[in-house]
Amino acid sequence: MSANLNTKIVTTTPYTVLSTDEVIFMNVTGPSSVVLPSNGLATGEDCCGNDDDDDYNGKKKPVLKRSYYIKDISGNSVANPVTITSAGSKTIDSNSFAIINGGYGHIQVVYDGTNWKIIS
Repeated sequence: MSANLNTKIVTTTPYTVLSTDEVIFMNVTGPSSVVLPSNGLATGEDCCGNDDDDDYNGKKKPVLKRSYYIKDISGNSVANPVTITSAGSKTIDSNSFAIINGGYGHIQVVYDGTNWKIIS
């Protein structure tokens, strides 16, 4: 069994997360940063990947919440942390940033409709 995840290997910094990303592997030798979208919604997209409102018979579109898994695959984050921020004024667990600072560390965040939450 395998999962088909949209995986991005990042070698330059800062990296701005795309709505199509799901798994982000940081492979940067120095300090690096990742910028989450200002919200967890993919612009113009509904829960099924459609970009129109016709499917909902006048009802509000479902909210598409995003989750991103970010991992240091270089092992360098002990000496060169990966800083995660959000575009706009959104917080990550009520903080302005999150940090990966353990070799091969990871973080998973999900947008709760208002701000980002760490789930692992």
